[in-house]
Amino acid sequence: MKTKSILLLVVSIAIIISINSCTNRSNKTNQELTQINLRLQWFAHSQFAGYIIAKEKGYYKEYGLDVNILPAGPDLKPQVTVAAGTDDIGIGVPNQVIAAQSNDVPIVSIAQIFQDSPNRYILKKENSIEKLSDLKGKKVGLWLGGDEVEFLAMLKSQGMNKEDVELIPQAFSVVPFIEDQYVCSQVTSYGEMNFLAIQGWTKDKLQILSPKEYNSAIFGDLLFCKKDYLEENKETVTKFLEASIKGWQFCIKQPEEALKIILDYNKELTKEEQELVMKSVIELITTGDAKEYGIGYINPRHLENAERILYESNQIDKRVNVSKLYDSSALDKVKKEIKELK
Repeated sequence: MKTKSILLLVVSIAIIISINSCTNRSNKTNQELTQINLRLQWFAHSQFAGYIIAKEKGYYKEYGLDVNILPAGPDLKPQVTVAAGTDDIGIGVPNQVIAAQSNDVPIVSIAQIFQDSPNRYILKKENSIEKLSDLKGKKVGLWLGGDEVEFLAMLKSQGMNKEDVELIPQAFSVVPFIEDQYVCSQVTSYGEMNFLAIQGWTKDKLQILSPKEYNSAIFGDLLFCKKDYLEENKETVTKFLEASIKGWQFCIKQPEEALKIILDYNKELTKEEQELVMKSVIELITTGDAKEYGIGYINPRHLENAERILYESNQIDKRVNVSKLYDSSALDKVKKEIKELK
């Protein structure tokens, strides 16, 4: 996706939303709680369990916060509503923060919740490959418009390019893969992989390729806000992060109880699917650097990798100073015993 034109379009939409909503917002509730608007990436489900748990278990309130958890959608994007000032904190991915800063939009990462990319590339066991070059000339289903960059980086790491395979624009459905319309398919570990498992396509029946194995991973969910919001509300952001991490710790230690709370929070969800989502999300949160440095740790090296991949794939027009992509000052003030995995 060409982020500049999209950002210009949706920022104008977000400004209209902001005008309509600002009259209803206040810095304090009747109980003198500091209000925060948190914009999810999508609708409320187990991918965002830590924040929902923090709200439902009263963690935010304990820290003097009233957090409004707001859904997003195709035409309502966190990086836009946060940039416009409608929302205070958003959940997104490094791509969005990097693209925003490449377009001089001052949003910064304040915590890297997922410590790996959720993207995976799957083949049926009977179509297994020994090396990536075995995909030459074969059909590969990808989400295009910017989501394909990790796979293209994987190809480049092996001396290949996108012309070496037949790229097929992929919808958010695994049916074409099941029907062998393409050999390799892009999925997420917490989404399509779980749907496939429910359909009987468990991991033992698949070959799973991870971009991390090719130094091509762009990590998943992070928390971000505007730079000036962080500077003016450092203590509030620290409280928000501490309460949110407590929410994630609850999910890690008591996943079954957390699942019950999520299912009660959004009654349209199904237990079987959300149980798998919860498991996958916890794996993404507790892997990598989190094992040593705790939940939310920001590793500049991974942001450097993401920035390089986006620039080399022409997703951004100009390079970004990686040191300006993140600010861990609020996260650093979160108690170590709350962040660390036990």
